[in-house]
Amino acid sequence: MKKPVPQKGHFSWEKYLKETGAVAAPAQYFKQSTEPPENEFKAGMKLEAQDPRNTTSTCIATVVGLTGSRLRLRLDGSDNKNDFWRLVDSAEIQPIGNCEKNGGMLQPPLGEENSTLISS
Repeated sequence: MKKPVPQKGHFSWEKYLKETGAVAAPAQYFKQSTEPPENEFKAGMKLEAQDPRNTTSTCIATVVGLTGSRLRLRLDGSDNKNDFWRLVDSAEIQPIGNCEKNGGMLQPPLGEENSTLISS
């Protein structure tokens, strides 16, 4: 594949694809809606989220940032080095109580062995 020449001004997908000999992925391959979902979350809200470093664990997370339909999340007990982003309609985030309702168990984030965040 040939390296594209840097562009000044407006970016053109058509020109880029031609220059690189690449093929665009068809729109039907994308599962998300063509219109982004509404984001009604606010910074500081709590939710349940899959630990991105251990996807078999569900942890308590806090919304620490928002951009459009994306949430910046921080697992409670971890620092900002492990923040991650999810779309508001991601199946990897659920309301508080979902884990218990479905027979699951909340876990501390990976690396937080003696967390006092989770209590019965």
